[in-house]
Amino acid sequence: MAPSPFAIPTHLEEISSVSTTHYHLLRRSIVNSTQEATLGVIVAYVVIIALLWNLPYVRWSLWPFKMLVIAFHEFSHAAAACCTGGRVESISLDPKEGGVTHMRGGISAITLPAGYLGSSLIGALLIFCGFDIVASKVASIALGVCFLLTLWWARKDWLTIVTVLLSVALLVACWFIKHAEPLRFFVLFIGVMSALYSVWDIVRPSSLSRSTLALIYQLFVY
Repeated sequence: MAPSPFAIPTHLEEISSVSTTHYHLLRRSIVNSTQEATLGVIVAYVVIIALLWNLPYVRWSLWPFKMLVIAFHEFSHAAAACCTGGRVESISLDPKEGGVTHMRGGISAITLPAGYLGSSLIGALLIFCGFDIVASKVASIALGVCFLLTLWWARKDWLTIVTVLLSVALLVACWFIKHAEPLRFFVLFIGVMSALYSVWDIVRPSSLSRSTLALIYQLFVY
């Protein structure tokens, strides 16, 4: 009996079956359930932070974390100053959600935008580390070093000292809760907030903020 011209050869069916199986295995290996859950948490963090950042009366719930992110911002200014030959005199945080880094020398074209760029980069790295507990532990150690440096530069500012010490205490506590599982979500939360800080700070209605105006003035006047 002659084969039907519309029949699919057996070997082609086997190849198709193998390809489909390989596709599903590849898809499963690229994104696992933990990563999918982490991505969902990140999206939820973005929505929650965006709402709390702008809603009156409840925005104060983010105040301690805003101070922490602003500390990243000022640390980035200070680090850029040190890397370009400048000298950091002090760092201080303002209760009105601001901060200032007093420094001498350095390259203004690098030190001035370093605040927003640095906080975004730190946030991106924290988000990356937040997908894994071990990476989150490494990130928490790096955060601790940044905090200690910030504490050294801000040794005369009580608000910065309290914010840094509470943040370090929270990091240490997360290490000992459920095998450091909360540490991963804390690192993710701070990462999301820090990565998007520049966006939320620049586009908020009260901007241009004092730091943004200072950046524009020093870039185009000096």
